[in-house]
Amino acid sequence: MMFEKGKRERRTSEEDRVFNRMLLWLAGAVVVELLFLLLQQAYVVMRWGGMVAKALLTFFEIFSIAGAVIAVGCVVWGVLSARNGKRILLPVVIGAVSVGLWVVSLLCKLFFDDGVRLLMMLPAAAAVLILIFFLYQRPFFYNAIFTGGGLLAIWLQGRYYLGHPTLVTICFVVGFAALAAVAALAFLLRKNDGKLGALRVLPAGSSYMMTWLTCAVTAAAMAAALAVGVSLCHYLLYVLVGWLFAQAVFFTVKMM
Repeated sequence: MMFEKGKRERRTSEEDRVFNRMLLWLAGAVVVELLFLLLQQAYVVMRWGGMVAKALLTFFEIFSIAGAVIAVGCVVWGVLSARNGKRILLPVVIGAVSVGLWVVSLLCKLFFDDGVRLLMMLPAAAAVLILIFFLYQRPFFYNAIFTGGGLLAIWLQGRYYLGHPTLVTICFVVGFAALAAVAALAFLLRKNDGKLGALRVLPAGSSYMMTWLTCAVTAAAMAAALAVGVSLCHYLLYVLVGWLFAQAVFFTVKMM
């Protein structure tokens, strides 16, 4: 009896810690959303004058190049540190911040108010992913990211292809390459029971069929979007949303 009581207390304590971490991440998403709201007021509405907006534009123009350079430098730094047995937390943090600011700079520089509007959608998407990460199995979290990438690519095509065909095409090429890499990585993880070297990516005994199906469905929807063109591609958004919902049902039933 005392043993069972101790197990229940430990399980409850662990669930509380997980719940608190989830709340912290959700609070972080709220803070980022507030920062994007301030950015909209300063950069688009120009509430604090044109000088502030011009300074932000200058920063975006510089960091749209410098951010990528810094991120690559942090990757090299992190790899060298790992090989020498040193901690890689600092290069990872700096690299992640650089990538985030690089994305913000690109969107604000290229799309102006539409770019800021897109940025304001990202914290909501991140909040959904946070909930999936803490409440569901890890494969669903990764699959949701892949599906979300396909949704973003198709949405960008419908909205911006006529004005920025080269940029949207690059997004699709990168998306197809990423999905192919993920599918290949899934075969490697299955062979090594969820581990990539010493790193545990997925729990032991995980099923990879939904990951392969997600890659196939997402790639097929993206290819169909390119085939049908701008006027009809938005219908394929419903296909990927439906697939995401089907996965939610599948993984919910699997947890029962």
